[in-house]
Amino acid sequence: MKARRFWILFVFCALLLVSCSPGGMPAHPLEVYFLDVGQGDSALIRTRDGDILIDAGPESSQEMLCFRLEELGVTSLRLLILTHPDEDHIGGADAVVRQFDPQQVWTNGVREEDNDSYLALQAALSERGMTETAVSYGSKCLIGEVSLTVLSPYGAVMDGNEGSLILRIQFGEISMLFSGDAEVEAEEDLCARFGKDMLSCDLYKVGHHGSYTSTSQVFLQMMSPKYAVISSGRGNSYGHPHGEILVRLEEAGCEILRTDELGEIGFYSDGSALERMQ
Repeated sequence: MKARRFWILFVFCALLLVSCSPGGMPAHPLEVYFLDVGQGDSALIRTRDGDILIDAGPESSQEMLCFRLEELGVTSLRLLILTHPDEDHIGGADAVVRQFDPQQVWTNGVREEDNDSYLALQAALSERGMTETAVSYGSKCLIGEVSLTVLSPYGAVMDGNEGSLILRIQFGEISMLFSGDAEVEAEEDLCARFGKDMLSCDLYKVGHHGSYTSTSQVFLQMMSPKYAVISSGRGNSYGHPHGEILVRLEEAGCEILRTDELGEIGFYSDGSALERMQ
């Protein structure tokens, strides 16, 4: 009888250790982390069917990024999405590829042979025997109950910010929109091609770090998000986020959350509600 109790206790402790150890399942069906990478973008989406990383911040934050991913329990990635090849979005991508061995790497397909961060990413992919997958409007991925749909670019991919991948993520009744550094022209194209039904969302990752070149009034009205998350660096030289965008978001009734003020920002969801982590 004592031996049986011992083994029951042993199994219980082992299961508890596994559930609390890095690499274990996330505590909620969906967790979203806007990581504090300074002046750049990186967001982790954790699901019980695999982890997704959208952008990888600047090179200066790559060690911190990889360390934080480990802390959050990431051991590998189902999908790494790089919205466009600016250094503040792909600077840490080579380190992420080497350490977290993503099953797929999505890009917009733009090649920048004079971009050191782009070349470092290509070297890391080559070392792993991997190739990137260029995606555009209509590309989709389903990871468990989480669906990702690429809304833009549509047609020929442009260099620069306008070629950024714009992503809609759906989990149950909860939707999120990630727009990279896409600017007003791309936003207007989305509004013309889609209606409010496709663009409305609970959470909007504010375009281009809160620059006045993004988040047009009509685009914001189409989305009507509850949360607006701005990823920018403290005291950055660009003045991000710009005051007029903060006013626009406030007037739209958004709860504005900024990594330059709050550091990392987290959410969780069961598919019916989206809540902030405290």
